Amino acid sequence: MGVLTNVEVELTFPLLNQEALKRRLAELARPEKQQEYQKDTYYIPAHRNFLKQKPISEWLRVRETQKGASLNYKFWHNQDDAQAVSADELETEVSDVGAVKNILRRLDIKEVVIVEKRRSTWMYKDVEIAIDEVTDLGSHIELEAKGEFASVEEAKKRLYVVLKEIGAKTGLQDFRGYPHLLLEKQGLLKN
Repeated sequence: MGVLTNVEVELTFPLLNQEALKRRLAELARPEKQQEYQKDTYYIPAHRNFLKQKPISEWLRVRETQKGASLNYKFWHNQDDAQAVSADELETEVSDVGAVKNILRRLDIKEVVIVEKRRSTWMYKDVEIAIDEVTDLGSHIELEAKGEFASVEEAKKRLYVVLKEIGAKTGLQDFRGYPHLLLEKQGLLKN
C-alpha cells in the first residue's frame, strides 16, 4: 500500500482551554513557531465560483507572514455530509506577493475574504498542532498529520488519539474552515 502524498489530513475545533493546553504542550511537544501572524486572502475565479459549491470544496489562498508569502490551492474531499478532513493541496512560495495579487485581479480572480490570525505551532510525535487566535472567530486548534500514513483513515485516527493525549478541551469539530465561518458571520454565505 502506498503512502499519502500531496494530501493534507487535518482536524479543526474551537478550543476551550487555550492557556492550559499551551502549558501542557510546553511539557510534551517541540515548539515550532510561536505567535506567528498570518494573513490569508481567499480568492474565487469568475469562471468557477467556489462559493456556489455545496459544500464548498475548493479554496485559492495567498498567505502572508513576517517571513514570506505563499500561494495555495486546496481541493477538499467532502463526504456526503460535507465533513471533509482531507484535501489535495498544492502550494508554492511567492517572492513578490503584490505581483501575484495583481495577476489574480487582472485575471478576474476576486478577493472574497481575509482571515487574520496569530498561530502557535508544536510538533508532537507525527502531528503538527496549531493553536490559532483568529480575528472575529476566537481560539481554535488544528491538528495536521505529518507522518507517513497508508490512508486518510489511518491519519485521521492518529489525529484523534493525539487530540486526547494532549488534553485539548474543544467544541464541536468544524469541517468548514475559517474563510467559510467568516463569510457566514459577515452574512455573505448561508450555512
